[in-house]
Amino acid sequence: MDDAARDPVPQAVTAGEYVALLRDARRRSGLTYRDIARRASAAGHWLPPSTLATMLGRTTLPRERTVVAMLAAIGTPAGEVERLLGMRRDIEARLDERDRCETQPARDTADPRPGVDPAPGVDPVPPEPPRSRAPRPVRRWLRPALLAVVGVLTVGTTGVLLPKAVATVDDAPTADCPLVLRQGMYGPCVLDLQEHLVAGGLAVPVDGWFGPDTTSRVIAFQAMGGMPVSGIADGRVLDELADAPPVPPTWSEERIGKYLRLVFPEDPGGAVRVARCLSGLDPYRVEVVADGSRRWGLFQFSDTELSRLGVDGRTALDPGWNIRAARDVWSRAGGFGHWRCAPSP
Repeated sequence: MDDAARDPVPQAVTAGEYVALLRDARRRSGLTYRDIARRASAAGHWLPPSTLATMLGRTTLPRERTVVAMLAAIGTPAGEVERLLGMRRDIEARLDERDRCETQPARDTADPRPGVDPAPGVDPVPPEPPRSRAPRPVRRWLRPALLAVVGVLTVGTTGVLLPKAVATVDDAPTADCPLVLRQGMYGPCVLDLQEHLVAGGLAVPVDGWFGPDTTSRVIAFQAMGGMPVSGIADGRVLDELADAPPVPPTWSEERIGKYLRLVFPEDPGGAVRVARCLSGLDPYRVEVVADGSRRWGLFQFSDTELSRLGVDGRTALDPGWNIRAARDVWSRAGGFGHWRCAPSP
């Protein structure tokens, strides 16, 4: 019996089986998630441990660029990289074909016999014209990335092959990402930042645009992590997002409403209305105003108010504290006149 018969090349026909192959490759490498992240970074990829853990913990087909980053980091031979990526593309094509079949319009159930008119008063429904399938986007980054893996390789002290250089990736976060991400930027580097914010428990639109919502979430993450609060995602923020546990689960609107009614029994409706107007009932909402100062949490306490109260942004983002502090203000002011908020139309 030849070697191929004794040790068949692993194959996968489903997304779950494909992820299992990747998990096995990671296990056989003997590298930890942090080791792989460091090696991927040295090769020009951005693959935080949390992203790797998420990919290997699911049964859905992972992104091609993430697969390339992991395979490069663990020193996978070039031929095996090509084979695994080809296998992934085959699975992706089958999934696309299945989705296309499932979304085909139902067959016309009208009487197909010639001369039979539709029911009186009912307009016949014209058949939907066949949709032309858009060509799959060309992954311009894939071939250069593979060439980099195939290209200059060195053997480290552990005998693991490591890529010495890697080509630039057009549409994926790489070493070409800016060292600092800030409001106004757009692109895949921001997209990855947003995905990590969401994974950490801070909901934000994942659209690749670093707008006020992303700034708000970065500030919240910095405050809750005890970091300097700037709203700018630098290397420390990205590292913390990759390694830190999720932020405490946010309160639901129902829980917020119940607590507001408990704390403001004299005017529960007014309390809910003001909090909704100020923050959309989002406990982690941080607004940056024109002068650069910030307003925090459900009742949008200002930096000046937090300083006077002797608390930091992390405390202000605790919905329980924020509501109780609002009650104190309400009691002193004799109502909600302290807050000015014009509800959205």
